Amino acid sequence: MQSELARFGLLAVYAVISVAGMTMLKGAENVLGIRSILGFALYLAGFVMWIGVILRIMPLSQAFPLAASALMLGTQLTGWLLLKERIGLWQLAGVLFILIGVIMVHLSAAAKN
Repeated sequence: MQSELARFGLLAVYAVISVAGMTMLKGAENVLGIRSILGFALYLAGFVMWIGVILRIMPLSQAFPLAASALMLGTQLTGWLLLKERIGLWQLAGVLFILIGVIMVHLSAAAKN
């Protein structure tokens, strides 16, 4: 149980770092500005964490759906809150389907263990 919690914690940290990097890159004024450089560094740190840590401790068939959904949800939320992007009804429906899919992946992995 504790190792599963640690895995989800690592995925959460990965998602926060990556989403922060993407958000900073999107909101940057220019390519060589401090926000771009910091955003790229955060995004790169997330990539290194993904390759160097997460894929070494989790099966890809579990890690990828969880990470992809966390990134999708995180970018939707930060786009709406920080970048003032509009989220339509279809996007909200898509987010709901993603959440349902994540729950299904988790339940199927838990049933195997």
